[in-house]
Amino acid sequence: MDSFTELFGTSPLIWAILGAEGAFWILLFGGLAVRYLLRRRLLSSIMLIGVPLVDLVLLVLTAIDLAGGEEPNLTHLLATIYLGFTVAFGHALITKTDGWFAHRFAGGPAPQAKPKSGPAYVRAAWLEWRRVLLAVSIAIGGLLAMQAMVGWSVPSSFAEANDDVIWGMIVKLLAITAIWLVAGPVYAVLFRSAAAQPDTTERVSDPIRSHSRP
Repeated sequence: MDSFTELFGTSPLIWAILGAEGAFWILLFGGLAVRYLLRRRLLSSIMLIGVPLVDLVLLVLTAIDLAGGEEPNLTHLLATIYLGFTVAFGHALITKTDGWFAHRFAGGPAPQAKPKSGPAYVRAAWLEWRRVLLAVSIAIGGLLAMQAMVGWSVPSSFAEANDDVIWGMIVKLLAITAIWLVAGPVYAVLFRSAAAQPDTTERVSDPIRSHSRP
């Protein structure tokens, strides 16, 4: 319990984050279920509008917690990262899930399979990385605002930044962004940009097996 308190602090904000995550999926799947199973489009739209409102509530709770004198800890960092993720990936996730519901319950077209190579694969890799970049940019913006709220300070060395709660997370987020760039779009351009060639190998029948059939 002491280690949990050391990581997440004594604030109930960690439960707000878990509640926001649960509310996100409940509103998403619930809103689409209402649309395609109950045919209540207006109610569905209202529920889906509630998805970004969850992020706003979480942002306000985080600001109130810090303004109340709580020291920044992993809980506040997770709240900021969660906000960046939902803003950057939320729309694409809702669109993809909506397409699946439409196909499964309303006779819509089947969702397109993710390309495995070729120009389409490269474009998808760059698009995904741009979303990561947006998520990290939002998270870092929130972390810098958090740093300003508790007292602005800039570390004088990499080691000092890495040991700091807020600046250390910024360093980690930048490292993740760089690794994703190399493992995602750069890898796609270098090794997966050529379109997959169809299998044109002619099948040769076995004459012995074919003649042995009755």
